[in-house]
Order: sequence, then structure tokens, then C-alpha cells
Amino acid sequence: NINYTGASITWLKDNVELIESAAETAALAKKANPADKTYFVPAFSGLGAPYWDSEATGMFTGITRVTGKAELVKAVVDSIAYQISDIATLMEEESGKTLKGLRVDGGPTRNDYLMQFQADILDRPVEVPDSEELSAMGAAYAAGISVGIYENKKVFDGISRITYMSGMSQDHRDQLKSGWESSIRRTLART
Repeated sequence: NINYTGASITWLKDNVELIESAAETAALAKKANPADKTYFVPAFSGLGAPYWDSEATGMFTGITRVTGKAELVKAVVDSIAYQISDIATLMEEESGKTLKGLRVDGGPTRNDYLMQFQADILDRPVEVPDSEELSAMGAAYAAGISVGIYENKKVFDGISRITYMSGMSQDHRDQLKSGWESSIRRTLART
């Protein structure tokens, strides 16, 4: 259970007014100073899995004089990928199996920066369907399978996807994850 993913983007728009639409976040994140080490922990009403702390509160860490609008937006977008990575790591540890890749859908998948960063942080391919309405398409296919229109689940194989591959070095990934983990520890220490 990740409490806040897309809702963090809504918060940027509606509460802090750093953006006018979610569509702006990719361009701003790409514009951010690569040397900036700002992190955002979106604990608006506690932290969900794998931390399970209902008293945790959100925070930005690592803000310096070079931190501006683009860096803050990037930190919020990055937090989505870090949270998904945390869950993927937990799933791998608990199951003893290695995640081969991630298939995603929904509004945030239109953010090419986020999808690439997700692939980089996971060090796994991230597959994004061409259609934003994958949930509706999946329901229609499942209904078709149940009434015999389609023979089996192979109908899902025909869905066109864009695949993002990791291009990040292991050292850089480790540094970024270490910064995220430090930010999580600071958040949890405040409760």
C-alpha cells in the first residue's frame, strides 16, 4: 500500500501551486540541476508499506541554495519511483524471486521522465501501454474471455507497449537510493 503517488502531483498543483498541470512535471524534472540532492517523502497521512507508520509526516530533505522549482518538482516525481522501488524490493525479499520487469498503466505513465527514472531506480524494464485506458481494456478482454469471445489470456500479449530500460550506473543508483533511505529515516525519526 503506497499512500501517495499521483496525489503528490495533485498536491504540487492544488496546494503549493508549483505547477498548473501534471503534464508540466516531466519537463521541469528534466530541467532540474543534476547536482541537486533534494528528496521528498510524501507522508501526508503517514507512510504505508513497507514502513507502516501512521504518524509520519511529509518532508523535503537536502534543500540547498541551488534548489528551486524544478528541483522540488523533480523530488516529488522521484518519490513515486522510490516508493514503488521500496515495494518491489520487499516483494523480492519476501518471495525469494527476482522481479523481471514492471508493467504499469494510468495517468502517471504519460510522464516519460518518471517512467525512465522508475526503470533506472528498479534496474528493470518498465513497460507502458500505448493506451492510457488499460484498466478498461483489461476488463473488456476479461469479459470477452469469460463469455468465449477470446480463447485465452494471450489476447493481452497483443497490447502495444513502450519499454523503458535502465541506463543508470549501479553506483549512481546506490547513491540515490541511499539518499532516499536517509530521508525516510529522518521522517520516521520525527514520530
